[in-house]
Amino acid sequence: MNTSSTEKPRVVATIPVGPKPLGVAVDVHDHVFVANSGITTVSVINSVMNTVSATLNVGLHPESVATDPQFGVYVANSGDFTVSALNVFHTLVATIPVGGASGFPQLDVLRVAVDHIFGRAYVANRRLGRVSIIKISNNPPLLLPDLIEVQGPLGVAVDPVSHRVFVTCPDHNKVSYFDINTPQVIKNIFVGQHPTSIAIDSQKRRAYVANSGYKTVSMIDLATNSVANIDVGASPTNVAVDSHGRVYVTHPDGLVRVIDPSSASVTARIPVGSQPQGLAFEAHSNRVYVANRSDGTVSAIDLADGQ
Repeated sequence: MNTSSTEKPRVVATIPVGPKPLGVAVDVHDHVFVANSGITTVSVINSVMNTVSATLNVGLHPESVATDPQFGVYVANSGDFTVSALNVFHTLVATIPVGGASGFPQLDVLRVAVDHIFGRAYVANRRLGRVSIIKISNNPPLLLPDLIEVQGPLGVAVDPVSHRVFVTCPDHNKVSYFDINTPQVIKNIFVGQHPTSIAIDSQKRRAYVANSGYKTVSMIDLATNSVANIDVGASPTNVAVDSHGRVYVTHPDGLVRVIDPSSASVTARIPVGSQPQGLAFEAHSNRVYVANRSDGTVSAIDLADGQ
């Protein structure tokens, strides 16, 4: 990273949200959505002001959130195994059961990602070992009968170029993927120990996987499926990529590590809040927003250099 001593990425705001924030997503309208897993809400942050502009009611223990520029916001609720579908005005339009035993606190069991082009949301259900598909272009959104069986899926991401869906399998140390035309796993790629989160760099044709059981992030070449492991320090939890291909990794020690893709090494360590979890890059503000689970806040990291 080409940063001077005054241009290094740094936290410029600490924003109180709800209890136990986990998942983070952004839209194209300067909104940052934060799933508050300790309650039944999603906090909406205005990235221009770095303040909470709205609180949305969703299902029990929201864990993951994804957005679509045309159809709205989708929240995976691990406490009742539902997906809350909200339109672009943030009004709840459907609550979609995806299967699983509800009624008690559960985490790390339900994640969601969206394919913007084909108007679909993919819901990784670790409890049932499957990925469900929701047709978000339908009004109201419709759960499709197709189910993709995957061994203990958790993290999920869509490659917007190939439209392949990549899913981490923490208990099997692998990433599985399938595509829109194939209702079954096409390929398994073995990565590090206990992979939890995955992010796609569609420009550089790479996927990055946080291996929470060890101290690496696996970098997958999407053209060859080859894997290179990057040492980032113990227990990486979640991962995100900015518009320049730099990679941001949360760790339970309260730091976000930054990986430079050209050197495949950690080039910065940024202190954030307590037990940081999900994070997302917001392009308009050139910031990364990090959910700090243990202190109920979100850290806004100004990337400063933008090079």
